Amino acid sequence: MKISERSNPVGYQAALVRAALRAGIDHTASDADLDQAATEAGLRPAALEQTREVVQGALESLVDFAEDCNQDVTFAVFNAADEGHPLVVIGADGRSVVMEPHSVEESA
Repeated sequence: MKISERSNPVGYQAALVRAALRAGIDHTASDADLDQAATEAGLRPAALEQTREVVQGALESLVDFAEDCNQDVTFAVFNAADEGHPLVVIGADGRSVVMEPHSVEESA
């Protein structure tokens, strides 16, 4: 199943962040680099400038549990959740994990 930038923007953004990480590119990547990473991952290149900005922001604001203080980690998590953007977390073992926020519907 293809993930759609328009119908599932956060899911698409997270998939593009994962593709960029696999391609070894960072927040300084050009649009062409992001497009190539998307294509190699089986995604359509991002059509929306906002998507590219979110992806570059996630790649720039990596959270490293081994190096960042609790306050920085907390701020990054709450900021990503508030904005509804993916967050890249580097675990103690050095692995990168892309966290994708999902809204929880409150029952009536």
